[in-house]
Amino acid sequence: MATSTIGREVAKRRPGGQLKEAPPLTFASDFAASFFPALHAASGVQFPSPLYRKDPVRFAREILGVEPWSKQIDILEAVRDHPRVAIKSGHKVGKSHSASTLALWFYCSFEAARVVCTSTTARQVDEILWRELRMMHARSGRCVACKAELQRNPGARIPRPCPHSSLVDGELADTARTGLKSADFREIVGFTARQAEAVAGISGENVLYIVDEASGVAEEIFEAIEGNRAGSARLVLFSNPTRNEGEFHAAFNGKARFYKGITVSSASTPNVEAGERLVPGLATREWVEEKREEWGEKSPLYRVRVEGEFAEHEAGKIFSLHTIEQAEQRWHTARAEGRLYIGLDPAGERGRGDEIIYAPRRGRKLLELLPYQGLDEQGHLAELIRIVKRLRVPRETPVVVVDREGSVGSKVYLAIRNYADANPGMFEVVGVRASDKALRQPELYDRMRDALAASLVAWFDAEGAIPEDAKLAKELHALEWSQRADGRSKVTPKDTLRKILGRSPDRYDALALSTWEPLSLREQAYEPPPAAEREPDRYIASTLDPYAGASAWERR
Repeated sequence: MATSTIGREVAKRRPGGQLKEAPPLTFASDFAASFFPALHAASGVQFPSPLYRKDPVRFAREILGVEPWSKQIDILEAVRDHPRVAIKSGHKVGKSHSASTLALWFYCSFEAARVVCTSTTARQVDEILWRELRMMHARSGRCVACKAELQRNPGARIPRPCPHSSLVDGELADTARTGLKSADFREIVGFTARQAEAVAGISGENVLYIVDEASGVAEEIFEAIEGNRAGSARLVLFSNPTRNEGEFHAAFNGKARFYKGITVSSASTPNVEAGERLVPGLATREWVEEKREEWGEKSPLYRVRVEGEFAEHEAGKIFSLHTIEQAEQRWHTARAEGRLYIGLDPAGERGRGDEIIYAPRRGRKLLELLPYQGLDEQGHLAELIRIVKRLRVPRETPVVVVDREGSVGSKVYLAIRNYADANPGMFEVVGVRASDKALRQPELYDRMRDALAASLVAWFDAEGAIPEDAKLAKELHALEWSQRADGRSKVTPKDTLRKILGRSPDRYDALALSTWEPLSLREQAYEPPPAAEREPDRYIASTLDPYAGASAWERR
């Protein structure tokens, strides 16, 4: 009979929760897969167990089968040793992975453990944090060594749990709010940071709060958590340092003596240090170098999103890094409702330098940014027609807002205007010249360019949502208001922006144009196509945008 080498070490319980090796066993490999789980149920670690209470790194390796990298080890050990820990980081450093490891370690190690995960949005809680925890739970029960053996030898029969691990107990739900719950009342649950009453309702002897995207969490949530910390609850904060105020900022400044602070740079991941992809999902050397070149090593975007450091001099910015990041996060769940507007920032046909940008928008959602180069005026028109046909819905007349500044803008606007006149109902065209005097609220803004910026600010304030785009983020962050002697507001001049960016702010211009809604345009009703023929979030059932301009966005 064929024999198996698997199972030469069988975990058995010692008094006090320790494990020891049993004498070597030899048995048929076909029997191993069914024999070990039954044996382990009787002799393996039973949770909650004190075995890993002082060693979360060992828990990660043996129970979850994951190998933490150096900064993750620092985080795990800091939470073990300190009641309050704050971790500021760049992008792609495994924040969700670290948070899920901590949650499962605490759940498995403490009597009546209660873990509360929260973040700014339902997407961050359910689709990122909870998805990571569920995957980790599903892949647990095999230690790092046994998982490595399976990778080397996919045909090996290694049971789950393996001889060196245990299965995490409890009932695991699909949603974070229902969570993971055990028969002895331990639990891991998740709520959005807007659900202060849910967070405030958690109490007990062993409680761990894990707050992701903590820069954006409201102060009342921290007040609710602080009320529960009187019973020795622990608190862990994860975030990119996008906001220079609030509890997360204070954890590294005014309240630093109360927190164990850790900084994790994207440039410190194993992938970057080794120059190869050792750990899937972590920042790579190529990504870090790309952002260094794209943003500049001294830029606030690089400091926040790569180095994990707070940016300085944010006070005068029209769009702070926090505002930009919140708008990017909203994009994933924002509904695309309303009339289709397309902002068009033209450029010359030489194919060098400035980009041609189309920015289609519905309501509070910028659908996408579409860059081109090297088109003449007929090429601009042809691409516009293609975009309109792809995005419009039956009985809808989209609105195209074109920058008609300069000779290029004038030619493009004229070509589009002539086509619209010859094809009624295809789209309406609005030409905007940024150098013209502001017609709306002229007592507040000097030129149309300033009024366009104000319209965009109002759209952001109404929870406008943008896709992640490094160039757009840098352009938005470069903008500042200044005040003329007559009290009118002026946005950063375009020539100044060219010097700051090293290029024209074409994506910002197109986005601002897309939010400019002429007062002359009225509601337009249309019949949406059958549900089976349409994509979600692209249609509404009744009427389209009834508002126009910056003042209208403020009324929404």
